[in-house]
Amino acid sequence: MLRQAANLITMPVKPAVRAAAYRVMADLPGVKVLGRVSDPLGREGVGVVFPGTGRTSLGITEQRLVVDPSTGAMLSEQQVLVEPSARAREVGLDAGTTLNYQATSRMSWGEHQITVPKNAHH
Repeated sequence: MLRQAANLITMPVKPAVRAAAYRVMADLPGVKVLGRVSDPLGREGVGVVFPGTGRTSLGITEQRLVVDPSTGAMLSEQQVLVEPSARAREVGLDAGTTLNYQATSRMSWGEHQITVPKNAHH
């Protein structure tokens, strides 16, 4: 359910649909709201942490979203280091380090078919 709701907020959907997806996510067990945070591009928003952690060679990670509270648009999705491994600490990675992220700079409905460049490979 969490992944499906999260997928909805990454699409150019109507505000009411996006708001419903956020309400579903907020009601799921283990979802935490961090309050005001900055995304990797320096934009301010509200941080949301998904339940569960991942284990990588760099340590334990969690998945975070940063959401623009005025529009409901997802600004970024991040994999954040929560508990660094010895290997991560050796190279200077501390808890709170963003290991990977995807940022959305613009989301909108398209009015025209996208044109594939002539030099694009099939």
